Amino acid sequence: MSEQYIVISLKRTHRRHKAITLWRPDDKGYCWTLDRAGRYEEPQVLEHLGYYNSGCSNIAVPLALVQRLAREVEYDTKEFGDCLANNAATWKQLLAAVIRQTEYQSKPEYRGARYPKAA
Repeated sequence: MSEQYIVISLKRTHRRHKAITLWRPDDKGYCWTLDRAGRYEEPQVLEHLGYYNSGCSNIAVPLALVQRLAREVEYDTKEFGDCLANNAATWKQLLAAVIRQTEYQSKPEYRGARYPKAA
C-alpha cells in the first residue's frame, strides 16, 4: 500500500489563523481539523504534482508527520479536534517533508512571518 498524504493550502492559510488550512477529501473544500482532512494516495499526488504540490498555493506532506504534529488548537470556530498550529516551527517541519521539491518557493503566512515585499 502506498503512503498517504495531506494537502495543505498555503493560499487559504492566513497570518491571523491559529491553525493551518487542510484540504478535505476528493478536492472538495477546506478544513482545519485532521479528522476532516482528505487522505491522498502517493500515486495520485505524484501524477498531479503541479496541482497538489505546487509550493505556491499547496503542498503535500506525509500523513504520519501531520499526525505527529497535530494537537488541540484553541480556535474560534465550530470545528473541534486536532489541528496543525500555524507557527514557524510547524511550517519548518512541513516544508522539509514535501512529497517532491516544489516548482515555486513556499511562503507561508503565520504570526511573526515577514510580510511580502510590495512590488
